[in-house]
This record gives sequence, structure tokens and C-alpha cells, in this order.
Amino acid sequence: MRVALLSHEGGGISSVCYGLAHSLSKKKIDTTIFTNVTSGKPKTEKIGDYLEIVYLPLIGCPPRILWYYLQNQRTLQRLLGDYNIVHAISPETVLSYTFMNQLKRPLITTLHGSHRMALKTFIQSPTRNWALSDFGFHLLEFPLHDTTTRRCIAKSRRVVVCSVTTQNELKTYENVDSSKVTVIHNGVDLSEIQHEEAELIFEKEKAGDYELSIMYAGRLFWMKGIMYVLRAYENLQKQFKNLGLKIFGKGPLESEIKKFIARRRLNNIYFGGFLPHRELIREIKKSDVIVFPSLYESQPMFALETMACRKPLVAFDLPYAREIVRNGHNGLLARTCDVNDLSKKIASVLSDSNLGQKLGENAFKYVEKNHNWDVQSEKYLRVYQDAMTS
Repeated sequence: MRVALLSHEGGGISSVCYGLAHSLSKKKIDTTIFTNVTSGKPKTEKIGDYLEIVYLPLIGCPPRILWYYLQNQRTLQRLLGDYNIVHAISPETVLSYTFMNQLKRPLITTLHGSHRMALKTFIQSPTRNWALSDFGFHLLEFPLHDTTTRRCIAKSRRVVVCSVTTQNELKTYENVDSSKVTVIHNGVDLSEIQHEEAELIFEKEKAGDYELSIMYAGRLFWMKGIMYVLRAYENLQKQFKNLGLKIFGKGPLESEIKKFIARRRLNNIYFGGFLPHRELIREIKKSDVIVFPSLYESQPMFALETMACRKPLVAFDLPYAREIVRNGHNGLLARTCDVNDLSKKIASVLSDSNLGQKLGENAFKYVEKNHNWDVQSEKYLRVYQDAMTS
């Protein structure tokens, strides 16, 4: 069997693609990732005997994925003819309707959430927090994303959803054949996490001398809940004098965040910007509590990786979080958008190391059982085999 995975660089979807690809290659399945490169010429990178990555050019202006497939449609049609299965890791990776019509191989599509639900969440946000890029993606590009999702569902032999939350959201789409929909949870590469040393990234003078630390990682925009983290941190600093907050990521709210910090005279806050994946794992391991207050997700990789690192996770009590977190057992759930309850949940872990250790150990056991890529990739192989014979 030869499998082609269509993805794009960056973010959780890319992490899913690379995790699945490495797991398939370990099972001696010939696997190729087709993805984008924003500069330079097309190139192919060979990784071991069973995995290669094909980088194709990308015009760096929105809607980027559309330009990518218009640029590379003929190349993809030519190359994909050599594969038994074509797997789009998200609908946006097969945007061209013509491309889907001409594809002569079984198409599998994975859905990581619903643009309809994301739009609903976005329009509920304060307009003062709307950045041009977010406005363009969620509103202006919505017809493109929604049409692509519907067409991918119709054209795919099998549709994989990464969570029960997403499976339920599929009900908003008309004429979905539920018999071809399979839930396969996102996987985590446990071997990578377990062998990654928790090395210090910060110089001593930058890290400060605080004994406890909270960590947030993600895009700095309203839907990810970063402002709730800051307001909770303001409450917590009154109780914990040697507390620090580490923020990793970039986004349109960065300047507003720094103004908020200055106005409230908050200290011991470190901005790390974007971190490569390995360094992000190291920072998770060095932190006492990871806060993930996103208001809309399907099944976030960062949350799963936090749990795999045996660290306590605090999230809002929303469907995506309830699917992976049992409150008080392998993480803590705070009332949605309630800063005081979020503060209390974080404080309960900071003040009780035994609680944090218990939550972390139970979180690891949960991920090891339910999100191990070695197990999840077997489920994908069964979907591939079924698609080839149907």
C-alpha cells in the first residue's frame, strides 16, 4: 500500500499529519506527505525507507491554500496517480473541485472541527478584538471553506472525524452518509515526548526567581481565550508571590496584551513567541500548570501533548474539553468564561503538588490508552483498506 497525505505546514493539523505519517512508516507503509514551502523551489526530502516529504510552492497571500492547489494541481494529479490512497488531513488540502473530480484514487478526508461552529463562536466575540486576518478567515473566506467541506464529504470514500464533538457537528451538514464516517482520535507520539529532556531555554536573569509557573501556548487572539488567562493571573499573583506566566505564540492581540500587562502592573510574564515543537514540549515539562481556555476546538493537540507530559491541564468546561478531561481525575474544568472559577482551579493545583501529580499521572494514562499513534494508525489502516475494497 502507498499512502499520500495532503497537509499544510504549521499548527495542530500539521502535527496530526506528521504523527500519522511517522507511525505508518514505522509499520513499513510507503507514505508521502505533500505540503507547502513558502520560499524556495519544490523539493523532496527522504526520511527513512518508508517516508518522504514533497514540498510544493505557495503564494503567501490569503486564501493561501487555494493558491497552493491552483499552482500545483497538475503536479499533484501526476504524482498522486502512483498511490493507492489519497488522504486529505483537512478539507482545505483538496480545495479544487476539478481536482477532486479528476482524482482516480480513493479519497479519505479528516475533519478537525466545523467552520460553521467556529464562525458562530467568532461572531460572538467583541468586535474590538477582531483582527483583519481573523475577519477574513472566519467571515470573508467562510463560503469557500464551507463549500469545500461539503464537497469533500460528498466526494470522499470515507470521512474521519477526530472527535465525537466534530461528529455531532456534522449534523449541521445536509445529506451526510453516517455509514462512511469514522471517529479516530488525534494521536500523540509518546516516544518523542518521553525522550525529550526538560532543558532550560531561558537564561537565569530572564527566567526570574519565581518558584511556580503557569503556561499558555497558542495563537494570540480572542477565541483562544488568552485574555482570560491574564485576568486569572492577575488574581493569582495576589495569592502566590513567586508566580510566573509564560506565553508562547503570536497573533493580533499581542499589543493589546502588553498594554493590559502594563496597565495592571503585572510582573513575571515572559513572552516566548513561536517555539519549535521540541522546545514547546520542554517548556510544558518545566511548568506547574498548563492553561488551555480556548472557546472552540475539536481535539487540540497541545492539550493532548500536555497530558502526555504528565502535567495538569485546566480548560473551560466545553464539549471538546469534556471529551478528554474528567474533571478532578485527569485535569480540571472551569466554568466557561468565568475568570474567578478559572483562577480557583489553577490555584488548587498550585497550592497542592499532590493534586497536580495525580492529575498529571492520570492524564498520561488516558493519553497512552486512547491517543497513542501506534494504535490510532492501525485504525486509519482499516479505513484505508475498507475504502480500497468498497
